[in-house]
Amino acid sequence: MKSKPFNSYKQANEFLLQTIDYEKLTQYKYDTSTFDLKRMEEMMAFAGNPHKKGRCVHITGTKGKGSTAIMIASVLKDLGLKTGLFTSPHLIYLGERMKVNDRMISQTMFVQLINRLKPYIDRIMLKDPTLMPTFFEIVTAIAFLYFEKKKSDISVLEVGMGGRLDSTNIILPEISVITPIGYDHTDRLGHTLDRIAYEKAGIIKEGVPVVSSMQEPKALSVISKTCKKKSARLYLVGRNILINDIKVTKKRGVYGTECEIQTWRNKYKKIFLPLIGRHQIENCATAIGTLEVLSETGVVNADNEMIINALTKVKCPARIEVVSENPLVVLDTAHTVSSMKILRESIKENLSFKKLIVVIGLSEDKDIAGVLREIASTADDLILTRTGNPREAVPEQMAVMAKRFYHKKPFVIGNIDEALKEAKKIANRNDLICITGSFFLAGKIKKLL
Repeated sequence: MKSKPFNSYKQANEFLLQTIDYEKLTQYKYDTSTFDLKRMEEMMAFAGNPHKKGRCVHITGTKGKGSTAIMIASVLKDLGLKTGLFTSPHLIYLGERMKVNDRMISQTMFVQLINRLKPYIDRIMLKDPTLMPTFFEIVTAIAFLYFEKKKSDISVLEVGMGGRLDSTNIILPEISVITPIGYDHTDRLGHTLDRIAYEKAGIIKEGVPVVSSMQEPKALSVISKTCKKKSARLYLVGRNILINDIKVTKKRGVYGTECEIQTWRNKYKKIFLPLIGRHQIENCATAIGTLEVLSETGVVNADNEMIINALTKVKCPARIEVVSENPLVVLDTAHTVSSMKILRESIKENLSFKKLIVVIGLSEDKDIAGVLREIASTADDLILTRTGNPREAVPEQMAVMAKRFYHKKPFVIGNIDEALKEAKKIANRNDLICITGSFFLAGKIKKLL
């Protein structure tokens, strides 16, 4: 029986919504019975193995992997390379996950590429529905096909979750990158840092160099041992890549950070990164270290000024992003204890405001009490809302937990639109509205704004 192609993006998207999507599930096994790389390899073999036809950079970590991926891709594009970028999740349109030179895949191209996979998917569904590719596997496959179709010189791929069993882990990259490892997805990846680091270090390949951000000792120990076992040279921020002279600044109306970064090869002076927060400087150092390795191996050809200039153009949506002023409205996706602490400290250090109004929605599988502890105690007004995701935490339950850390009665407004309206209603021109807790919530707010 011949496979019937999808006729529209809507039709293709509706099909994808029926597949298993681990981004929206809370209860499932995290092992080879559910995350099987052989399934991904078979689908890619059917499609002609597009992932084997170009150079790539592979990125994992708990914090900052998306921002680091964006920085690396942004610089590579500015250096004249046609650069693919695969990140997740998306805010509004699924095509945000796959870009070439900052341009999202079109709906027409998306349909065209999923139709290339459809005969394989239909065949598997008839043969054994339990072997059906997941949402993330199909989306990853479309990204590989898109980068091949656009004849990308290099692609930067962010791991969806973990690393060892992630569907992106069928590639052989030029370099593996590991951003700070912390506690997230502990019910799947493990409850200890060394166990989580083991999953993340699963992207390290034989003889392929590794650049790592600064890590906690237990995580670094796992990474170092894995690199030694795989004969993979390790470059570490804080050892091989040093950060100096961090300064909060604002240039031409853009909030950002200045610094100097010194590597084993070069010194990058007076870097201006148009992003808020010291953590972004560490991400920047990791990105520069990655570009240095790619220069050493002959993948790119760039001088310091070219890289510094490229970094001034970086944009990271919903990462402490100022989306409007008077009052200031900041959009962020912090959803772990460590990322919420960074958000709180970054707001305090970088932005001037009289009153802080926090609008927050979280997923039920997060450390809700821990996250609220970090932000609620500093909020003048706290608005608890939903995220619009099946895994969302119930605002009323969040309110019970918030009592321990918040000095007033919080607003409980389940409707996201109404929550935003309430925040604007109680805010004055000199106040700051911070909307955080979830990519899904950030996407909903982006639409409303």
